Amino acid sequence: MTDIISKLDQLEKKIQKLIEQNFEYKQKIANFEEILKNNVAQLETCKEENLTLKDKIGQQEAGRAFAGNNTDNEEAKQKIEGLIKEINYCIAALKE
Repeated sequence: MTDIISKLDQLEKKIQKLIEQNFEYKQKIANFEEILKNNVAQLETCKEENLTLKDKIGQQEAGRAFAGNNTDNEEAKQKIEGLIKEINYCIAALKE
């Protein structure tokens, strides 16, 4: 009889441990969901900034093209391409 009681006590302890682990996992999931929500918001902000910057780039390129200075035009394009690469890198990091 004591053997059965001992096994029941062990089973009860294991069940209690599983309940505690389940609660911990639920808390972790809630934390990850909050982090995901924040990352999605940051991603949307970056997308909006990216669109704004692309628009500004287009405006600058058009302005330089009208100015007719090819040297400045190439230099500006290189700087802008570098900025776009940096923005895309940030967006890719947020997606992870």
